Amino acid sequence: MARFLKGITGAYTGKVGNVVGSSWRGIDYIRSLPKKSSKPASEDQIIQRTRFRMATNFLKSIKDILKIGFSDSKQRGRLGYNVAFQHFIGNAIQGTYPALTVDYSVVRIASGSLAPLMGLTMEESAPQQLTINWESQVNRFNAFADDEVVVLLYNVDENFFSVYEGVTRADATLEITLPASYVSKTIVGWSFNIHRDGVATSSSQYLGEIEVS
Repeated sequence: MARFLKGITGAYTGKVGNVVGSSWRGIDYIRSLPKKSSKPASEDQIIQRTRFRMATNFLKSIKDILKIGFSDSKQRGRLGYNVAFQHFIGNAIQGTYPALTVDYSVVRIASGSLAPLMGLTMEESAPQQLTINWESQVNRFNAFADDEVVVLLYNVDENFFSVYEGVTRADATLEITLPASYVSKTIVGWSFNIHRDGVATSSSQYLGEIEVS
C-alpha cells in the first residue's frame, strides 16, 4: 500500500487495472488487488468464516443502537459495533461446528455505568401484547428518574429487530403491541437505559424468550 499526494486532478477512487485507489480518514492511498488463492479453505478457516457471518448477520442492522449502547464505555476509540462484534464472536456463539448456535442471554448491546433496572421481567400479558415491568428505584448517583429505557426485540424466525422507547426508569412499565405477523414467532429481548445527556448508559439486560401467541 502506498500514500500519494493529490495532483491537479485530485485523488482517485476505484479500480484501475490491478490497482485500487481509496481513502481512509482523509488519507489517500493505492493498493494492488489481492491474489485469489487456489488452495481450499481449511476447516479452521471455514469455522471462523461461519462465526463471522453469524455475527455480521445478527448485528449489521443495529449499528446505530450499538453506537449509543457503547457510548458510555471506555473503548479506546473503538466503534460500538466492533465491541459488540468481538463479544458476540467470543461469547454468544455456542456449540461445535457445524452445529453452531447463538446464546441470546449473553448477547451484549450496551455497556455503561448507569444502574440496571431492578426486578426486570417480560411476559405476554395477552395475545400479541407484551408487558415489561421493573421497580422504579432511583438514586442521585447512577439511577435517575428520567433515564430513558430502550427495549430491543429480536424476531428469531425472521431475523428482524424492533426498537421501543419513550418511557423512563420512573415509569416502571412498558406495554408493547406486537404486529400480527409475529404470531407463532419466537422473540427475544434486551433493554438498557440512557442518561439525559445522551452518552451515559447502563449495560444491557436480557429480557428472555417468548413464543408469541
